[in-house]
Amino acid sequence: MKSKHVAIIGAGLSGLTCAQKLTGKGHRVTIFDKGRGVAGRMSVRRTSDPSLQFDHGAQYFTARHPAFQQQVEKWIQQNVVAIWEGPFVSLEQGEISAAPGQDSRYVGTPGMNALCKAFAKDLEIHCSQRVSQMIKSGSSWKIVTDELTSNQITEQPEVFDHIVLTIPPAQAINLLPENSSLHNTCKTAIMDPCRCVMLAFESSLNVDFGAAFVQNSPLRWIACENSKPGRNSQYECWTLHASPEWSRQYVDDTHEIALPLLLDAFATALGKSLPVPVHANSHCWLYAIPRNPLSEGSFQDAENQITICGDWCHEARVEGAYMSGLSAADKIL
Repeated sequence: MKSKHVAIIGAGLSGLTCAQKLTGKGHRVTIFDKGRGVAGRMSVRRTSDPSLQFDHGAQYFTARHPAFQQQVEKWIQQNVVAIWEGPFVSLEQGEISAAPGQDSRYVGTPGMNALCKAFAKDLEIHCSQRVSQMIKSGSSWKIVTDELTSNQITEQPEVFDHIVLTIPPAQAINLLPENSSLHNTCKTAIMDPCRCVMLAFESSLNVDFGAAFVQNSPLRWIACENSKPGRNSQYECWTLHASPEWSRQYVDDTHEIALPLLLDAFATALGKSLPVPVHANSHCWLYAIPRNPLSEGSFQDAENQITICGDWCHEARVEGAYMSGLSAADKIL
């Protein structure tokens, strides 16, 4: 097969996985991402205090497919992934019960983005570059990017034989050519938002678990970052995720509105009052959780030489993003 030059838009796990497989088969890959670094929804939020860091996106992952299990073992050997023992519980207004699921839960170490950083080594990646336009040039493609640090718009000098879109479907629609068969696919996919709160306390909250699936609450998940392997902080750090329903209702509200509501929900879930946090911040993931993952792996517009992938194409898990990246590479190969 003639060597291709493939552009991948998005440096999350699915894009990096696709790039790893394509480069391993002798193809050249150039990745563009609007973020300051790789990892997408597996990124880590840091503050001016180096002891504070939060896995504010993906919280953990499981490994069920043999291909992903093999990759997880490699990451463990590279010391960028470890099992998170929790303990994990189900929680409702201070009442604790058993957590769902028996699968081992893994995290990146020392942060969730570690495995993506390991995958990104030796790849050609341009961060802080938002792709604003894809221009057909004969049978190839040219790409226009917005340099987010300088606000400079640049038409990239190189041409690409194929483009892989790993960005949320609502954003992919804006880049696809009008005649692409992928428009309908993207329109059927719905990504729910997720409001996230990051807290740090000087004193321990004294709970008997590391993370909890929260029931009948604006929150659906709470996790003590200190309970994860490889984390070191002088404070007790917590990450809270609101439910998709609550997040949709408050998606447009400010930090000042959302934060106190979710702090109250946190106290109610624990069944105790909270000390004043030394750090409190929030984030809204606008495209966080696939509501209706399409279970196809990936989709391709062969006529235009465009492939799309991501967890929404396969299943709403980290493993789904990985398997979708493999699927996209297989379609191109």
